Amino acid sequence: MTKKRYLYDNKHIAEGDIFYSSWGYDQTNIDYYKVKKKIGKGSAVIVPVESKIVSENKTTDAVVPYPASEGKPFRARIKYVCWDDFKTPRISLGWRNAQLWDDIPKHQTNPNYWR
Repeated sequence: MTKKRYLYDNKHIAEGDIFYSSWGYDQTNIDYYKVKKKIGKGSAVIVPVESKIVSENKTTDAVVPYPASEGKPFRARIKYVCWDDFKTPRISLGWRNAQLWDDIPKHQTNPNYWR
């Protein structure tokens, strides 16, 4: 018997929840997403939202979501993963995942760092 690696379910998210994704190779980028509405049992309509810098230095910016500016909505699966015992909802974004934002500013590479 094999253990499931993923479980798709949207019952523990709510409209307005914010998720974030941290990605990059030699530079860290943070993207934020907002849940617009649930669809069925395991999906939701998601919109990208801009980020706002709350502090910066030469190498990094601390950013928070700025939900007043939204991008184009899209449909995404809401999944839970076995390596955290299916406790944390994540948005499946193809090759990466976004996790529920914890109200703490996230750090990304300052775009002027390489100049």
